[in-house]
Amino acid sequence: MGSGIQVSLISPGVIDTGWADKVHDDTGRKIAGELNKQGIPPSSVAEAVVYALDQPPEITINDIVVHPTRQDW
Repeated sequence: MGSGIQVSLISPGVIDTGWADKVHDDTGRKIAGELNKQGIPPSSVAEAVVYALDQPPEITINDIVVHPTRQDW
């Protein structure tokens, strides 16, 4: 019999966390700001986590990849 432990891997893409505002280098801040425009809100990742946690005991969600539709890589 199994241990009852379920493990899921959530792999987020670009998330709009406001981190670009904390970059001190001007060039880096510009690049980070452009990248951040593609970002999804943290709540989108949280919804994926809730989905994985909300499964019945006999189901394991192995991998969830959450990324913006605008993310081209």
